[in-house]
Amino acid sequence: MLKNYLMVAFRNLLKHKLYSAINISGLAVGLATCVLILLFVRNETTHDRFFTDADRLYQVVIRAQLPGRQADNVASTMLPLAAALKESFPEIEKTARVVQSPTVFKRGDESFSEQVRLVDPDFFRMFDFTFLRGDRMTALDQPNGIVLTQSMAKKYFKDSDPLGQTLEIDGGEPAKVTGVIPDMPSDTHFDLEIIRPYAAVGTALRGLENNWGGICCETYLLLKPGADAAAINARLPAWIKTAAPTLNSPQGSVNLGEIFTPRIRNVKDIHTDPVQSSMRPSTSYAEILTFAAVAVLVLAIASINFMNLATARATQRAREVSVRKVVGASRGQIIMQFIGESLLLTLIGLLLSIALVELTLPAYSAFLDKELTFNLFTDPLLGPALLGLALVVGIAGGAYPAFFLSSFNPARVLKGASSGVGGGSGRLRMALVVVQFAISISLMVATTVVYGQLLYAQNKNLGFDKENTVILTGFPRGADRERQQTMVNTMAKLDGVSHAAGTDVTPGDGNENNTNVRMPGADPNQLLVLRQATVDWDYVKTLGLQLVAGRDFDRNRPADQLVLPPPPAPGAAPAANNGERPTYAASVILNEAAVKRLGFTSNEDALGKEFEAGGGNSTLKLTIIGVIADFHFRSVHDPIAPGMFYVDNGSFTDVLVRIKAGDTQKTLAAVERVWREMYPTRPVQREFLDTRIQNLYVREAKTSQMFATFSGLAILIACLGLFGLASFTAERRTKEIGLRKVLGASVTDIVRLLVWQFSKPVLVANLIAWPVAWYFMNDWLNGFTFRIDLNPLLFVAAGAVALAIAWLTVGLHAARVAQAKPVTALRYE
Repeated sequence: MLKNYLMVAFRNLLKHKLYSAINISGLAVGLATCVLILLFVRNETTHDRFFTDADRLYQVVIRAQLPGRQADNVASTMLPLAAALKESFPEIEKTARVVQSPTVFKRGDESFSEQVRLVDPDFFRMFDFTFLRGDRMTALDQPNGIVLTQSMAKKYFKDSDPLGQTLEIDGGEPAKVTGVIPDMPSDTHFDLEIIRPYAAVGTALRGLENNWGGICCETYLLLKPGADAAAINARLPAWIKTAAPTLNSPQGSVNLGEIFTPRIRNVKDIHTDPVQSSMRPSTSYAEILTFAAVAVLVLAIASINFMNLATARATQRAREVSVRKVVGASRGQIIMQFIGESLLLTLIGLLLSIALVELTLPAYSAFLDKELTFNLFTDPLLGPALLGLALVVGIAGGAYPAFFLSSFNPARVLKGASSGVGGGSGRLRMALVVVQFAISISLMVATTVVYGQLLYAQNKNLGFDKENTVILTGFPRGADRERQQTMVNTMAKLDGVSHAAGTDVTPGDGNENNTNVRMPGADPNQLLVLRQATVDWDYVKTLGLQLVAGRDFDRNRPADQLVLPPPPAPGAAPAANNGERPTYAASVILNEAAVKRLGFTSNEDALGKEFEAGGGNSTLKLTIIGVIADFHFRSVHDPIAPGMFYVDNGSFTDVLVRIKAGDTQKTLAAVERVWREMYPTRPVQREFLDTRIQNLYVREAKTSQMFATFSGLAILIACLGLFGLASFTAERRTKEIGLRKVLGASVTDIVRLLVWQFSKPVLVANLIAWPVAWYFMNDWLNGFTFRIDLNPLLFVAAGAVALAIAWLTVGLHAARVAQAKPVTALRYE
């Protein structure tokens, strides 16, 4: 019996080649798409699970609620927080901090700038990274020890054994290699290449050791077995208010515990809990669920195709089923036959989908920059999951024709009363087409909205000119202002340079420095916070900022510059001030958001007004000389913070150089030559500003490309199914078409008839898809501070495209059938 079933199944496959090809290829593409998406989803949801104590490892996250600002959640904390937590919470077994520290290394005559992570001694005792060389437990016990990844070890030591060798650090002691670890896998939030003990450079950060207002490091905790993380989180808000100090300044008292609220999160949740981080970007659960939903929808479209075509073709086998029942076949045997044939098709599609996944996975992994694996033999879940998926689709596709056809009355069918299924199955097929196109139209709308928001973010007027601007970074800590200013002035005089300016903040760098301010006569208990940036004289001109009121900084007005006394020499005692807080004056430029935050009625109203800023050991008395239009320091996800800008005589960290249109490479070479003359031992680090801004949206760009690709595949599968149904419909109506032509119908009339039959379900699909797509995409766009509007024309266009696709798919096939000679049609059967 099984042999007979298989023989009949293969004969049907060969007899209806187009039907078989459409069914198998659509199912294969649908299954392959689903598998690729689910591989991405699994990778995103399994980060950092390879650590032995992953269930007890936690990271501290800070919620910063500055007055008048939207709350920020950051995966960074203050340096003193770790010790304070361990002292106050006995549930904490170990703590470790991670501090980012740009460092220059020398190897022979070459210099390299690297991002080093400074960590506490317990870091590798908490996180059991594999050590290829060295001892994990003691690698960072020596202050001059250093741990490298494989790539870094190869970069500096080629093929020789790096263990015990030294790296020369510019301006510091040689570092001895005490360990080598593999490169970071794609399923971890850590971005580590060079790791050094915090103690090696702790003196450079000594000023922050007791600073509860400086957010500068990641803090990790290892909880004791059985510790309740939820209970710790419940106690943290009250604890921080007593642990963090209250700062007193002329601008009023600031309780840092009211501003910064910590919470802890398990390391397994870090990648799916999107907050600002200095390491790898995270992916929100909403985005992961969206792609999981797309996988389900694509598979649903492929399954609907399969069910539709299986049902349609099965109706042509009514006489075969009747003959089988007459010669003694039971209903159960007929059901098993149809479900078996459906499963055979599904398994063929599954095998083809596995081949498609294997072929596309390398390019897909490279595009995502992830190490996605697809191995049916080593993965205990993958094989059973795929087989179960195929069984569900196969049984669902074969169940309806199996149960419906097995219920036929053989006598009526063999007498010609019915050669197939009546209107009921036709209505089912049209209902399934409606579902298919509702999904396809929704995906079209979603793809267009996602791309539209991305283009909006990339091309929005950011308030500054990002073109032809180069950012130079990597100045040594504590570099003298005179040398830096000489370099900036020299670069500004180059033929290909229009302006140059130093600064400690540039758009897109992610850094932020805030200070509390007080307006004269204002309530001392009212806390006002502004973002502050120290800039150079030509900062406004170099960035192309728009001055909307007042004037720019002027070198000919010395009072515009903030002049601070030089810091004491290392080891020298600070100058005595007899308990008085010194005051320093300077001019300041505000952005429009700051004007509103300080309560001025207009930009012009702010000009000439004074206010105080700062705390600590000094007070700044600032006079407003100008107002610039708001511009985006961060991505369009975030609101524009109120900010102020002033010129000081301290050192800066970056130089902005605006290049004139023309020979860019020649000008860049001249800029680099000036750098090397001023800093011969430090490598040139430069980046175009527009590239940095573009990099803010790399993840969004990849997400939108993935979404568009998978949505396109879903629409393609739907078209395949529609083509198959059109072929089936035209075949069933061959005699009708012949009669219509004999009675005078033109090819256009017949094509119009068949096209209209498939237009109705597409039009109904629009009515379903539009409100669904609007609801979900409006909710998604609400996550952006600056966003596009949902245009009704977008929905109409998506519906029109779906209708055009249906017309093209059905019309071409209908035209071919309609052009056949009537005599051929009337000889049918």
